[in-house]
Amino acid sequence: MSLHAPHQPAAPLLCERPDQLAEVAKAVAAADRIAIDTEFHGERSYYPRLMLLQVATAHGVWLIDPLALDLRPFVQDLARGQALVVGHALKNDLRILWQAYDAAFERVFDTQVAAAFLGCGLQMGLSQLVQRVAGVHLAKGEQMADWNQRPLPTKLRQYAANDVAHLLQVHAEQARRLHELGRTEWLDQECQALCDTRAYDRDPATAGDRVAGARRMDPVEAGVLYAVAALRETMAQQEDAVPHFLVTDEALVALARAKPRTAKDIHADRRLQTRVIQKHADRWVQAVAHGLAHPLKRPAGRPPPPPQLEAVASAAMLLVGELANASGIAPQLLTRRETLIDALREGPASCDELADHAGLHGWRRDLVAPRLWQLLSGELSLRCEVGGEAGFRLALA
Repeated sequence: MSLHAPHQPAAPLLCERPDQLAEVAKAVAAADRIAIDTEFHGERSYYPRLMLLQVATAHGVWLIDPLALDLRPFVQDLARGQALVVGHALKNDLRILWQAYDAAFERVFDTQVAAAFLGCGLQMGLSQLVQRVAGVHLAKGEQMADWNQRPLPTKLRQYAANDVAHLLQVHAEQARRLHELGRTEWLDQECQALCDTRAYDRDPATAGDRVAGARRMDPVEAGVLYAVAALRETMAQQEDAVPHFLVTDEALVALARAKPRTAKDIHADRRLQTRVIQKHADRWVQAVAHGLAHPLKRPAGRPPPPPQLEAVASAAMLLVGELANASGIAPQLLTRRETLIDALREGPASCDELADHAGLHGWRRDLVAPRLWQLLSGELSLRCEVGGEAGFRLALA
């Protein structure tokens, strides 16, 4: 029986044999566009566990079982191929495929990002987008289903297939509209950033950032906390376990405050009577010693911005809002108030300096930085006029 039926209402079968995967690989190799999605469980492991890979071309939809097949060669070929890979909210999918198969994708198109550039808000859901573009209603409610069960029920197979079945149609319409608006390069820049796998690796050295109470510690305690948090992160990676399931944040804080020098110190402290700490007491002692040798020197906190700077930032954000409104996109896609205040504190002396301090690159630099600099240098002004739907409106002069 064929594994794909592009126009039939029946749910696709599950691809779970090597010969079936070879059939999918052959179809994918001949395609110039490929839609993908994943279903995974991430609640009880360090690395999300892939439960299903959905793939679609113009000629069919396939559901591939990673529990029954080694998908590494298939996914790596998919990532390195010449075909454009289309997905919705792709970041999680790309992270999972990188962590599971070392697959670094090179050409992707995120339909959620494209929707944001087409005036649909920051995070339009797939069902809403498919309804708008294709006129098809997708059922919701299966995101938290048990995707580990086998055989996979028909209802779940149909739900999974729908996640990719209409993506290529959505892509075609979005690509056309982006081209008409001159925003294809905007989308390309954002999607290229999604392909940077450095964003998908968690560095144990920064694990302390995620521990509650870290910022209230003195440099010595903070140094120890970051060292023991790094050890917990490393152990979680090695055991594929959720970090706080191994050792709680409270236990890490207790280690940082107690600063045990020996395994005996750990065994004697009732705050540290957890299985992982007791079993690996010597490793925790070594981490504490490393932290004591490397106190965490934080940069001095900045005072609140003066009222004049706050006022300038408010005017600048009004301009950002007007630029976003004129482009039909959300202001948050351009810049944020806190970022702008930090840039203004640096006292930029030119448009380029402003863009650098505000982290404006690519299309954002071209769209935002020149107008912001005109406002800051007095070449442009904002004024309020009577008119518009609300009775008043902002005007640029």
